[in-house]
Amino acid sequence: MTLGKGIARAVVGLLLLAAIPALAADHAVPPAPDANLMEPPTQGQVLDVGVGLHIINIASISEVLEQFEIDGYLLGKWIDPRLQYTPSGPGDGERMYRRDQIWVPFFEIVNAVAPRERYDTMVRVSPDGTAFYVERFHVVLSSKFALKRFPFDSQSLLILIHPFVRQLEKLKFSLLNHHIWRQQEFNQFSSLAQWDFEAIDPSAGTAQLFDGTPITEARFAISVKRRSNFYVWKVILPLLLMVFLSWSVFWIEARDLSNQVQIAVTTILTVIAFAFAISATMPRVPYLTYIDAFFLECYVFVFLAIVELMIVHLTHRRERATDLGKRIQGICRWLVPLSFAASNAILIIHFLS
Repeated sequence: MTLGKGIARAVVGLLLLAAIPALAADHAVPPAPDANLMEPPTQGQVLDVGVGLHIINIASISEVLEQFEIDGYLLGKWIDPRLQYTPSGPGDGERMYRRDQIWVPFFEIVNAVAPRERYDTMVRVSPDGTAFYVERFHVVLSSKFALKRFPFDSQSLLILIHPFVRQLEKLKFSLLNHHIWRQQEFNQFSSLAQWDFEAIDPSAGTAQLFDGTPITEARFAISVKRRSNFYVWKVILPLLLMVFLSWSVFWIEARDLSNQVQIAVTTILTVIAFAFAISATMPRVPYLTYIDAFFLECYVFVFLAIVELMIVHLTHRRERATDLGKRIQGICRWLVPLSFAASNAILIIHFLS
């Protein structure tokens, strides 16, 4: 019995010895974080972070989705005194760090449809502690389109950059004016058949969160202008010819109702087909664009031609002895074209001036 008790005590002791490391691990003090990964000391001041943007390519612009797709470089610049060093020689003018080795501000592109894709990142640090951050990115962004002048419109595609919410009280964005440009070869590989790139308008200021809290903001407005030749030659000009064709009923004899109706119906169906084709490429905006108003105008004047032919035909049937129908046709031959020209002038002044 004594031998059995001794063996039991020995087993219990071995189990306790095995459990001690696990208990110690549970209560161990976690390792101290790397000091360089913490926010730089600012002595109560707001850290100034310069922001720049290099545009490599604007892959697509969608009016229907009110989105655009962009590739580029995002740049940041700030001073971190902890990174100061004494160069060891002529070749030690700057040192390279990975993003996970030192503190880097979080740049949030707030109008991104989904979080941006980062391909390559790098931080260069000068002996005085100036850090220069470069990131290659790809992102799809949403931006409001002003389409009242469509298809003679210009757009301002916005890129809005905010700091991470936890850093909003500690950072202030400024502009790196010498680091805001587009790729020189942009026009050679750009797939924007409908658009001409004009300029980048950068600005830095303050925006507000949903609760009114101010937050620093870097804003880049990319100005593009639509190439309207496609719509002029393939939409507007054919529509004008269809409207002119509908006026041919003013020169057809009143008794020839079959040809008059055929011409009128053909033209109005053609205008409707054009309208459906264009509406498929347009967002459902709650206001009239220039092309919408032009379509409505074409509808109205083709409809007036149909009304005229019906009046003339009925007049011809009921009053064969008079020339009232011919007088109506004669008046419409010059009154309708003049009215069409005047209404077009009003549309141009209202929408395009």
